Amino acid sequence: MTLRELISHLDKPVTSGNLDTEITSLAYDSRKAVKGVAFVALRGSKSDGHDYINSAIEGGASAILSEQAPPDDVVVPWVHVKSSRIALAQAAAALQGHPAKKIAIVGVTGTNGKTTTVFLLHHLLNTGQRRCGLLGTVTYDLGGGRQVPATHTTPESLEIQSLLTQMVDNGCRSCAMEVSSHALDQHRVHGLPFAAGIFTNLTQDHLDYHKTMDEYFAAKVRLFEMIAAQPKGQMIINGDDAWGRKLIKMFEETGRITTFGFGVHSDFRAVNVRSDMTGTSFELEVKGRAFLVRLPLIGDFNVYNAIGALAAAHSMGLNLRESVTSFKNAPQVPGRLERVTENATKFQVFVDYAHTPDAIENVLRAARALRPSRIITVFGCGGDRDRIKRPLMAAAAESGSDICIVTSDNPRSESPESIIADTVKGFTRPKNHLSILDRREAIKTALENASAGDVVVIAGKGHEDYQEIKGKRLAFDDRRVVRQLMIQIASARDVVRAERAAEREARREAGGGRRFDS
Repeated sequence: MTLRELISHLDKPVTSGNLDTEITSLAYDSRKAVKGVAFVALRGSKSDGHDYINSAIEGGASAILSEQAPPDDVVVPWVHVKSSRIALAQAAAALQGHPAKKIAIVGVTGTNGKTTTVFLLHHLLNTGQRRCGLLGTVTYDLGGGRQVPATHTTPESLEIQSLLTQMVDNGCRSCAMEVSSHALDQHRVHGLPFAAGIFTNLTQDHLDYHKTMDEYFAAKVRLFEMIAAQPKGQMIINGDDAWGRKLIKMFEETGRITTFGFGVHSDFRAVNVRSDMTGTSFELEVKGRAFLVRLPLIGDFNVYNAIGALAAAHSMGLNLRESVTSFKNAPQVPGRLERVTENATKFQVFVDYAHTPDAIENVLRAARALRPSRIITVFGCGGDRDRIKRPLMAAAAESGSDICIVTSDNPRSESPESIIADTVKGFTRPKNHLSILDRREAIKTALENASAGDVVVIAGKGHEDYQEIKGKRLAFDDRRVVRQLMIQIASARDVVRAERAAEREARREAGGGRRFDS
């Protein structure tokens, strides 16, 4: 479309230059700015796209969208806007033909539980014959069997519009999307007509970015402000969460809120929860009706995720009883309390993404419900992130574990030693924890010291298959490392057993045969 057509979708742009210039695509990376591309200068936390405008022009960009007025000697069409991020979202939607209007989008936000809730909702909608795409931390499912690796929990608006277009082209009628606080604050989902939104919970995280819990909550609220602006958008809110109750009060006059939780006033309420190594069962109460739910996931927090997904699916017209039945075959969510040992193993190993104090507490509570002999927890804290939560994570891990091993997570540009030093300040029982800098060695120590009946929880990285160290991403997958180490440990134990058997046989031969004590 022409630049003139494109800017008709923007908020009060001020323009200069030839508005009949043909625009075929957008870019916020100056290296991708060539003929036909409008370069959008975005302000980031580490760099400012306005510093790369000249590079974009030199590369052949056909137009510039900027929060700055054009210089006097500008040689390309220039669009001056109040917010480049909002302009990017609006322009991307226009260039892609507004795919969000052709698909029902459910946004899931909160500190913990977003990924699992999105996976469960994706499963329910697909099973209910509503072909569903997925955008989240682990993967992007574009429908028709096509999946691509996720780059962000919620990608930039330009990528969102492209991904939604591919979903529509592949026959998707719905999309389950994780919506992060960063994405809401940075207008990545601006203009999306959400059919429903789920609020899971809010606990301390990302305060390196949001500074305070009130600012963090304010970012989450934006999703529900967008939904409230829709004529029929539904709000699915965890009524057991203190921040969820604040959210309910803010929007109760809309009459479009469905609450979920364990509390007696919840619209979707779970009671009589029971967990074992194979999963969880509970009774779901909804408006005087009761359903027995069987879920192949463990932990009360997964019950919250499940009933939130059920409530959202119900709001979109799916049959509730059929949805409950389909939960029996719900998928294992990668890196979310994912068991990586076989049933025959004498002790069990779980890998989880828990990287907040609340998440670690919930995961360990779920592990304790399995009644293990001991819980051995391996965890670390990320570098270049909220330092305040590091000792809080140690306190949560110590409270729920018998033994804690602190190690490296993604140290990024920070010193792993300094991160661990911050973390161990939260421990109160020095004899119950140790620090091992190398993550592989920490996992190995946990496995070598695990006995029959124990549960080993490896927390922090979940589905991630890398470690970020000094600007490099090094291959590292907790699940793969566990499987490799289990084979090595088993082989070493086989060798020891064989050596001991040989020694016993040698002693018998030396003694002239078998001897029995009287």
